[in-house]
Amino acid sequence: MGMQAQDHQVTLEGNVQVVNSELAGIHVQNISTKKATITDGYGFFALAVRLSDTVVFSSVQLKNKEIIITQAILESKQFIVSLEEAENKLEEVVVMPYNLSGDLSKDARGLKLSTVSSSTLGLPNTHVVKMTYNERKLLEADRGTMIKVLPLGFAINTHKILNRISGRTKMLKERIVREEKNNMVAQLMAYYPDSIITKNLKIPDLQLHEFVYFCETDENFDALLKSEDQLLVWEFLERKSIVFLKTE
Repeated sequence: MGMQAQDHQVTLEGNVQVVNSELAGIHVQNISTKKATITDGYGFFALAVRLSDTVVFSSVQLKNKEIIITQAILESKQFIVSLEEAENKLEEVVVMPYNLSGDLSKDARGLKLSTVSSSTLGLPNTHVVKMTYNERKLLEADRGTMIKVLPLGFAINTHKILNRISGRTKMLKERIVREEKNNMVAQLMAYYPDSIITKNLKIPDLQLHEFVYFCETDENFDALLKSEDQLLVWEFLERKSIVFLKTE
């Protein structure tokens, strides 16, 4: 997605990641051009941008985030934006009966409540891993065998063959790989929000996304995130930040 001039406009495709929050309907506005869009149910969006444009991500339940479009962002194949939930503080706490202290953290720890989930309710298929949108599309496009032998002959799966010839099957497989990589990056940003990385690792705000992509290219990145060991992940980020800052 390279560009030669600052006024050259391109369509930036990206994905918003938020922990424990709705991904649909997040406002994505290019305040430089006054153009805007919203994210879909999976957090994906597409917006026309130019180099140095300012894009703002906003939602009622989330902290606003402002990003200046850099050359690295324009050239990236996967642009991920990690947002944080807004802190809604109550001005007054009403102490209720039943031996509540008014300290929400203390009272919450003292409550003995059973966890309500699909599993505890005995609902069917609760342990089945839900397929993503692209995984369902791939299953539909590449379902069945190429040739099915019948008692009086055989049947050719033209639907599957045409999807492979047209490149649709390959495209969907590439989307799934990209989606998995996006999830890995989102997990990293969920562990350590932007503010922690910029403050503790001294990564400039405008180079944060470049640093994340720099980490992502490491051959140990996927295995490290899958281990879910946040201490090892942080040590990895510290090592990579030293190398990254030296190369800049």
